[in-house]
Amino acid sequence: MRRPVIEPIEIEAPFPDFKALWRLFTLGVGPAPGYCATLPENHRAVLKSHLAKALKSNGPIRLAARAWAVKTHRDADG
Repeated sequence: MRRPVIEPIEIEAPFPDFKALWRLFTLGVGPAPGYCATLPENHRAVLKSHLAKALKSNGPIRLAARAWAVKTHRDADG
């Protein structure tokens, strides 16, 4: 029996500006945006402010995006 192979798939996620990046956080899809959607409006505003300060960008933003891929093989008899 072969063991599953688990590997990361990494890409660069470019955003034209902070506004485009923040829009994803308002959609509630995925772990970080899902968490953001649960916050009261005043807490979301604080999060947005902290994120903008941390990224320190008035122009394009490039972030690493990662997903995990799993490859396995089924036995011929199973």
